[in-house]
Amino acid sequence: MGSGIEVSCVEVWREISNYVDGIVDPEMRRRMEEHFRLCNHCTAILDGIRNVVRLIAGGEAFDLPSGFSRRLRQKLTEQAAEPSAIPFGVTDDEIPLGSHVVYFWETTDEFERGVRFLQLGLQRNDFCVLFGHDEANTRILQLLRSVGYEPARLLESGRLTILARHLPAAGTLAEIEMSFQAAQRQGARAIRYLGNLGRGQKELPGSGENDVLELEARVTSLARRFPCVVLCMYEASALSRRLKQKGGMETHPWVCDTNLHHNAAYVPETEFLASLHGAQ
Repeated sequence: MGSGIEVSCVEVWREISNYVDGIVDPEMRRRMEEHFRLCNHCTAILDGIRNVVRLIAGGEAFDLPSGFSRRLRQKLTEQAAEPSAIPFGVTDDEIPLGSHVVYFWETTDEFERGVRFLQLGLQRNDFCVLFGHDEANTRILQLLRSVGYEPARLLESGRLTILARHLPAAGTLAEIEMSFQAAQRQGARAIRYLGNLGRGQKELPGSGENDVLELEARVTSLARRFPCVVLCMYEASALSRRLKQKGGMETHPWVCDTNLHHNAAYVPETEFLASLHGAQ
């Protein structure tokens, strides 16, 4: 099992200049180097910063296009205004964007507590994505309607997207990514994804449990590329011990029970998938 908690894209962006200057602490440097190994987007940003440093250090002169300084200042101002964390809703904590969280529930009150994650997002004008079996999705839409939201209008405006559970892991992952990209095109500053795994009439898609485990492992790295929080609600009484342990505890860097905290049982994606496929 890997040691430490993986760093998110947001944390990397916050520390990247210190990393380039060689003044980041050793543990953060180790976590960032592991992140760069897995995240092409952050690696491209790092390469770009290093190229600028080399140009400046080498004293090379070049003409900047007209309006470059103004556009650069505007871009930096916009990025500075972007949130790095959002209120979680299930607890009173804030959660960093790019996070993947598991939440186990059994009672009606616990289920409704999980749905507060979406309710708070709608209050804040965040964009929301709902994924899971039909019974849970219907129940969540009823809860949203009971507090004054009209799901049809949210769907029409693009503020809410519902993804059906019908594709194998690779197809589902592609649909999630497309939904996040669509939210960004509409100007989303934060995206909330609520997934449900539990008692449904339809069988699990693809290869069943292994497909769920592969999807969960890969969602963690996908989440780090977007201004999103992915919350997975696990119906504890309806799931196998394997799904709860490997799917719930080993693929989520964060866990929510009575509070929100880092998950010491998390296994990094590469290690988890090697173990999963090696066991088949």
